[in-house]
Amino acid sequence: MRCRFEGRTAFVSGGASGIGAETVAALVGEGARVGFGDRDSAKGEAFARETGAAFFPLDVRDEAAWRLAIAQTEQRFGPVSIIVNSAGISQPASIEQASLEHWRETMAINADGCFLGCKVGVEALKRAGGGAIVNVASMLGARGGATFPAYSASKGAVRYLTRSVALHCAQAGLNIRANCVLPGAIDTPMYRSYIDRAVQAGATQDAAERQFAAMHPMGRVGKASEVAAAILFLASDEGSFITGADLPVEGGALA
Repeated sequence: MRCRFEGRTAFVSGGASGIGAETVAALVGEGARVGFGDRDSAKGEAFARETGAAFFPLDVRDEAAWRLAIAQTEQRFGPVSIIVNSAGISQPASIEQASLEHWRETMAINADGCFLGCKVGVEALKRAGGGAIVNVASMLGARGGATFPAYSASKGAVRYLTRSVALHCAQAGLNIRANCVLPGAIDTPMYRSYIDRAVQAGATQDAAERQFAAMHPMGRVGKASEVAAAILFLASDEGSFITGADLPVEGGALA
């Protein structure tokens, strides 16, 4: 088994489910000591027992909670050299349907949460002597979506935040890289909620799944493990000359 992260400590936000959980498991599987945060404490504690990672309650909108979770991870495992910002929400609503409250909640979790993860993360990585930040954006942050104005805007913000962080760290000589992945439709609880909405609106489950698959030239939705593999590549020494980049994991949808 490859152990690319032996002796390294990572922290993953949104680590109790979906892409975040797959990333936690993959990091542990490759030798990392992993702390992860999530606002679902019951799920987080159960997943920690399953994987051997350490769970810390985290509302990504709360700077103090971020600082506490990172400090607890450092206290338990040592200096943190990998930060993965995976926490996010997505509720479909067109510009005519979306409320200001919906917009603000989406931006607070997806954009503000990633900003705080980068801000506190850079401080932690400086203490560790360097490392990597990987942010989870979306293909909808690169091309937009008619029923996802808030989500698309928040993920576009993540992309350009990532570039700014990467440039700052490189120009300051901090030995910190920052990159992001752009997933397409990925089979996660979030994706399943879209399928459920379509079924409630009158579609069959099979038709709804075919519609999502058709968004991708490869003809299927992705797996969380495929996104986690891209995240681990960017966090590893194999990506040592990559910073400020978008890595699409979307079956050709942005080609």
